[in-house]
Amino acid sequence: MGRLRWKGLVLAVAGLVVLSTPLIGAQERGITPTEVVLGSSMPLSGPAAYWGAVGKGIDAYVKYLNDQGGIHGRKLTFILRDDSYLPPRAVANVRELVERAGVFAIVGLIGTANAFAVRDYIVQNRVIWITPTADSSIWAGFRQKRYLFVTYPSYVHEATILTRYAAEKLGVKKVAVFYQNDLYGQKGLLGVKRAVNALKGAVKLVSAVPYELVVTDLSSHALKLRGSGADAVILYATPRHGALIVREMAKIGYRPRLLASFTLTDPIMFTLAGEAWDDVYLTAFFPLPGTDPKVDETLQILFKYDPTLRANPFNSVAGVAFLEPFLEGLRRAGRDLTTERFISAMETIRNWDGQVIRGVTFGPDRRQGINRIYIVRAEKGRYTKLTDWIEYPVEF
Repeated sequence: MGRLRWKGLVLAVAGLVVLSTPLIGAQERGITPTEVVLGSSMPLSGPAAYWGAVGKGIDAYVKYLNDQGGIHGRKLTFILRDDSYLPPRAVANVRELVERAGVFAIVGLIGTANAFAVRDYIVQNRVIWITPTADSSIWAGFRQKRYLFVTYPSYVHEATILTRYAAEKLGVKKVAVFYQNDLYGQKGLLGVKRAVNALKGAVKLVSAVPYELVVTDLSSHALKLRGSGADAVILYATPRHGALIVREMAKIGYRPRLLASFTLTDPIMFTLAGEAWDDVYLTAFFPLPGTDPKVDETLQILFKYDPTLRANPFNSVAGVAFLEPFLEGLRRAGRDLTTERFISAMETIRNWDGQVIRGVTFGPDRRQGINRIYIVRAEKGRYTKLTDWIEYPVEF
């Protein structure tokens, strides 16, 4: 064999060896030496558009982090898609994020029905999923949780806690539920039913009134609630429909005790519902704006990068609460980032506090990062904390 041919063969073999040798991160979707790509699907339009501030809050905080140099020399790229709160659009968005954008992780994704629609696809494609903003009880008994990390409350346990509080602290005897007719509202209704059964006659569920997202006239719903004779109504609704129903009830002179999910805690409710939102009892799962210096500092960062978020402070800072565990996982995983290193890093988090989220714990056998909430009351445009943390069981 000639000298030139032999040299060429050596170079060719060397090239094959190089190509067959895995480079750090070469096979990891969404990771490059300078970038980590993440994405989400949220309602930026449609009946739940007020919740879209969660995604905008994430986007603003990512921009802030990148201006600080990113994490371990990598900048974050956040791709946000609008699904109008429709499960089919959420499915299409997630497929596009995974197959075209090549995201390393999905952060959030609003809606229990939407999360349920995409969960098998996300898991099968081994995409890291940080805090789907959906009723956490849908993960109890779900086996394929390796890539899943949740810091979002359970609507079932939340509704149970609200019902108990109504009966034991407010003296309520008859309760009704106004709920969105999908998994979000149905899980809340389930929690109320469980509490009523457990309280053994101390309080009765006298009416359950569902609504559809497309409905804009809730006058008949208000009449049904009044006709039930309930002295308390528990709300599981979008901000738009929550505000509409309390205004309709006030219009016809029906003023029961009102209790609502933390999903309606954003101060935008004082604007949407007006005086009808005074004296509503709700829950929260992190310190509310105006009650904690770290949360308020974070809000000012968000407002700097996106001034429009001033209209939705709770929802926008909630976005940071959902993102923070992901950021901590990146920090702990180190510069040599892979999916497996990230998972191992997340599993070391114990009773960890972020700027917004508090008391997060994960482990090899635990993916439910938090299991506690507290109760607040709406008073003249502000919220007053009424209880300490109320814990509920860890289920997954």
